[in-house]
Amino acid sequence: MSTALLIANPSSGKADAKEEVSAVSKLLSEHFDEVTAQLSTSAEHAMELAREARTSGVDAVFSLGGDGTVSLVVRGLLDGAADADELPVLGILPGGTGNGFARTLGIPSDVTSAIEAMDFTSTRPIDIGTVNGTPFTYTVTGGSLPEGIRDVSSEDKSRFGFLAYVTSELQRIGGDESHRLRITVDGERSVEDVNSFVAFSVNTMVNMITTEESSGESDGLVHLAVLKEATLPSLMSLLPSILTRTAEESDQVLLLSGKNIRVECLDGSLRCGRDGDDGPELPIDLGVLPQRVRIFAMRG
Repeated sequence: MSTALLIANPSSGKADAKEEVSAVSKLLSEHFDEVTAQLSTSAEHAMELAREARTSGVDAVFSLGGDGTVSLVVRGLLDGAADADELPVLGILPGGTGNGFARTLGIPSDVTSAIEAMDFTSTRPIDIGTVNGTPFTYTVTGGSLPEGIRDVSSEDKSRFGFLAYVTSELQRIGGDESHRLRITVDGERSVEDVNSFVAFSVNTMVNMITTEESSGESDGLVHLAVLKEATLPSLMSLLPSILTRTAEESDQVLLLSGKNIRVECLDGSLRCGRDGDDGPELPIDLGVLPQRVRIFAMRG
């Protein structure tokens, strides 16, 4: 008998959470013999539900919510798991104010369409990033860009991708701030004056701005995009490179990849964001858990 658990975040932006969960459960019951749904009451509760699902032998765990919800579910699944074979298959269902991770994996933004697009007989592996040993699924951010990301509507994120973040920065001109960072990639150090950085657990978002990087969901590397300046002239000069996916040719952007990346702030303190929520202060150590989680493949 196939079993599935649906973990939903009722505070992800929709007032009719119970009705949505009921509708999603009904759709999933067409593919699983038994579907149980739970509304999480806190971050710890979401992780605990995922931990219990793993230890009880559930076949699949579905996360319904935004990037933060997916992150909590994955952290719960991985907590205490020895290897990937112990884990249920992860189903990522977009909800709430936005799920950028789902978009990077090619999952439709509408939850009904997402379920219809999934092949429940096939899976594919994805890498999971770590920051100071804690898993993250989508991004770790630092500098002014995290504030820009929070200012961008989910509609603009879906339509314009990385360009929406740059446009947000253009609207925030006048508050440009840089930090002197030491970045160490697999033992190789460099010191840079940086406005913002974004680390990715999978490389598909970097591929929105360059054709030089491989589009890996499971390449065993953590990826770092660094924006040096956010002044009006520098951003205007960067826009053509982003539109033509040649950001690697711009002297305003650094694209780095490695198995281990350490980021240190040399001129004060800087707090990071993790999967859309508050994260640790620098210094941070970024790593990757290669092919640690299996997700459902897309049809076709």
